[in-house]
Amino acid sequence: MPQTSAEDARAIAHRAYIVTYPLVMYYRTMYVQAIDPASASYAGGFGEWLHLGVSSPEDTDIVTPNNDTPYAYAWVDLRAEPQVLTLPPIGGDRYYTSQWNDLWGFVLDNPGSVLDGNDGGDYLLVGPDWDGETPAGIRRVIRGESWFLGTLTRVQLYDMSDLENVQQIQRGFSLQPLSNYLGNAAPQPAPHIDWPAWEEGAEATETFWSHLAFLLQHVQPHEQDRAVLDDLARIGVSAGAARGAAALDPEIRDALAAGLSDARKELLHASNRPIVPTRMFQTRSSLGDATTAEESEAGSGLDYFQRALGVLMGIFGNWANQAVYLASPVDSEGEVTDGSKWNYTITFPPGNTPPVKYFWSMTMYRLPERWLVANPINRYSIGSRTPGLTTNQDGSVSIYVQAASPGPDLESNWLPAPDGPFWIVLRNYGPSKELQTGEWPQPPIERAGKPA
Repeated sequence: MPQTSAEDARAIAHRAYIVTYPLVMYYRTMYVQAIDPASASYAGGFGEWLHLGVSSPEDTDIVTPNNDTPYAYAWVDLRAEPQVLTLPPIGGDRYYTSQWNDLWGFVLDNPGSVLDGNDGGDYLLVGPDWDGETPAGIRRVIRGESWFLGTLTRVQLYDMSDLENVQQIQRGFSLQPLSNYLGNAAPQPAPHIDWPAWEEGAEATETFWSHLAFLLQHVQPHEQDRAVLDDLARIGVSAGAARGAAALDPEIRDALAAGLSDARKELLHASNRPIVPTRMFQTRSSLGDATTAEESEAGSGLDYFQRALGVLMGIFGNWANQAVYLASPVDSEGEVTDGSKWNYTITFPPGNTPPVKYFWSMTMYRLPERWLVANPINRYSIGSRTPGLTTNQDGSVSIYVQAASPGPDLESNWLPAPDGPFWIVLRNYGPSKELQTGEWPQPPIERAGKPA
């Protein structure tokens, strides 16, 4: 790498990490769910469903899980042939959606209630190079930029007595090869892949670059990424090849480590500041060029930095027309919320709870992991479906956010917090235009005295 100075290598690594972070982190999720039989989250391989119940603090597959819509995960390998997704009809006004993403983290489609109603149907999942005819009976084709796609499929849970109904719906989801759907002979299977093992924390080490080089073989290069891919080749990272760290000049090796660290610090800093989640989970067509927080602040839509930030804060987040996620990383004084320092209240003024078609919920996460918080009443979220949620005499609704119970009279509106830093996400399903555009006034988190 004689033409690349240490200064250039650090800048390249910084920018490239932001651009490619989603690719590596989606591999992490795919690995534990579809590749590693020893994983507690293993679904059985590609084309198999992993149906989950209500999320709890023990669930750590993804950050910021919800417990409003029990999840069903699946991954498909599209190298040999497309796969057909079938959703069952569910009727009524229950919300469900089968969100599909590629390995870059782009949200590709959402068959289900918002786009299609509740009558179910068949959808074709295809690789980036597929050019076949769409069979009769297929509602639409879903295509990404990788030969591996993943779903986080959600079904609304009304309350715990409704769980069996949700599980029955989950059992109706199916995936099958296109040849099987058509009654044709199966094509030759795709070549075996020797998958690199995933170790937790690899995204923060030199291993990130070798994972990236491996994964670049399984995505279709896009012209918008060309400059970054060319720069990566300059530091020895290209599809199928990553120069071993030991082979690098020590000065260059240190520069790559510094660039990776720079990018991670920038993402982590941004994650603890007010954010606009509607910018994070979109499509390739809406992607801008910003690769730093400073560049991103000058824009208003999806960009590389916002895409990476979305993966860090809530991988598999969805389109704004499905759900709007309003995060609250700080209190009204601008400080990170912390249950060891303060009790808090969040009050919706009279008639100003979130305007949604389906429901809203507010979920608590401990920092820095962004996992659910264990508590004595096993309540991880609170919202429009919470039994016994009370309204104040003036019609407002107050949520009490603190580590200890606010007392029997107020416990119906208590969202338990950890005895330390935390993060709250207000999810709005079937959001109004006011929510989607950011015009709805989100109430602040107000301090309400010190913990006892």
